[in-house]
Amino acid sequence: MNPLKVGLLTLAALASVVVMSLKITSNQSGFGKHVQYKTVLTDASGIFEKTPIKVAGINAGKIKSIELKGNKALITFEILEDVFVTRNAKLKIKSVGLLGDKFIDMDVGSHDDRLPSGSTLITEAGQGFDTLARDASDVLKEVKDIAITIKESLRDEQGNNVIKKIITNVNDLTASLKRIAEGNEAKINDIVDDVKAITEQLAYETDRYQKDSLMSDLHKAGPVLEKADAAMADLKIIMADLKDGKGTVGKLLRDDAVVDQVSQTLSSVNRLVNRINNIEADIGLSSGVNSRLGGDTRFDLDIYPAPERFFRLGIVTNDFGPQSEKRQESFTRKGEGKEQRTVTRKINSSAFKFNFQIGRRIQRFGLRAGLIESTGGVGMDYFFPDYGIRTGLELFDYQKDAGPNLRLISEVKIWNVLFARLAGEDLVSKEGKQSATISMGLRFSDQDLAALVGIFAR
Repeated sequence: MNPLKVGLLTLAALASVVVMSLKITSNQSGFGKHVQYKTVLTDASGIFEKTPIKVAGINAGKIKSIELKGNKALITFEILEDVFVTRNAKLKIKSVGLLGDKFIDMDVGSHDDRLPSGSTLITEAGQGFDTLARDASDVLKEVKDIAITIKESLRDEQGNNVIKKIITNVNDLTASLKRIAEGNEAKINDIVDDVKAITEQLAYETDRYQKDSLMSDLHKAGPVLEKADAAMADLKIIMADLKDGKGTVGKLLRDDAVVDQVSQTLSSVNRLVNRINNIEADIGLSSGVNSRLGGDTRFDLDIYPAPERFFRLGIVTNDFGPQSEKRQESFTRKGEGKEQRTVTRKINSSAFKFNFQIGRRIQRFGLRAGLIESTGGVGMDYFFPDYGIRTGLELFDYQKDAGPNLRLISEVKIWNVLFARLAGEDLVSKEGKQSATISMGLRFSDQDLAALVGIFAR
């Protein structure tokens, strides 16, 4: 099939997805005038650019940039101009679900004066799963302490398991009871009848509506109730002693060694959950046409396990690079035995080429290295988050006679998830094979994907 037709068909499919994505994300505060503010965090784990700012549970803005100032994170964000942010407004970091994304909830405050643009707000620590895990850690420490103490108490002086002895004794007792019951069945029936009569009499005496019963007159029930009150008082004393760590059981419940072990276990689980929460992803899909060689379609997935580190995975299909050389030598005798050699270059137009790169981001700069379209190479990026622009260059597919393929790239956000891509290909080619590629595509963040999945899950 003609690559140009393939590209046009892909663009038509992308246009359909654009319409759907715009409908899905139309309420994500992407339109309207915004007012910009700042805040400072001591810990920005799980917070990224485009993290939503919510007011009353509704998206009203997003984070524009995150910068390191000293040993703290400076967050710049924007809020819809319609939201009246006052001087005593506050922010709070919250999380959605057990392993869900984090967002920032805003209390706009109750002051009469509007906060000027560019002002700095106070951010309070949220009550998400991290706090819940720390609270649960205290409880589990005590539980583990109890379990270990009970386990040790179930062994005798020789270290034998007491439970086995108890089971053996119970079996012997059961056998004895069986022999007694078989020989005294009639007497047992009489005892059961007597117990039934006693319970019926007790039920009658404790029924306040029965005439002449013990509970029919309150003054008759006085001694019984006094004994019940005394029993409850004794129970309160016992519980207080347990709480203060008195007695064997109290010491069992208040042993700090077991509590520390449970705390360490929960801290490890908490760190693992935080790492999973902090993973962010960015997905891009584009298709276009090269001025010299036809269609160019690519899919990229950027995974951010931390704000400063990322991995790029991708698939590319086009009609240029990686290239291999095929030498054809022809000899022409000229004068003093000189030879003329002709070298041809063959393009490997494989159906698919793959990207796998490891990168590091330093504020607005990004450096990466690895496989670029199935050949080794390096790349550098620079981001303009305020304008939705990313630029970069890639150097890969080095050829001895033709040199490396130098590519310059520029991506511009057009509207919401829709972007345009312009690339210059093979710009330092010694054979004059420079070309340009223009593409359009879609780029989704974690929040966009979550909204899309939510719509289809309904």
